[in-house]
Amino acid sequence: MNEAKTPTDEVLTLEELAAYLKVSETTAYTLVRGGEIPGRKVGREWRFLKARVTHWLMQAGTEEDMNKTGFVQRDELGGEFKQEGGQEYVALWLPITREEKAAQIEKAARDGVNVSELVADYLRDWVRA
Repeated sequence: MNEAKTPTDEVLTLEELAAYLKVSETTAYTLVRGGEIPGRKVGREWRFLKARVTHWLMQAGTEEDMNKTGFVQRDELGGEFKQEGGQEYVALWLPITREEKAAQIEKAARDGVNVSELVADYLRDWVRA
């Protein structure tokens, strides 16, 4: 006896999940491994109920999500930030090339300083310019 499948019964592979979310497979896998997307490992491969993924998408941005530790939020000016361990972390887009970034990281390693300190110095110099 063949029963008609409903959309809630549809099972997605990792590749299909990525296509459904319109993200790369790497991004989808990162979300899955981080416990963000509900799924189950069957053997060596991940499977997802499309209905649960859709529900997960619909919950994005709810008050419950925003109170999660490490959840990236936007402030009133459109800037991204997250809170972890009682600290607020702000995401910045720096006007820096990859070569400049590599040079800063090498300098930090060479001088034995924290990269964040070099970035802060870089920003101070950039603001003054």
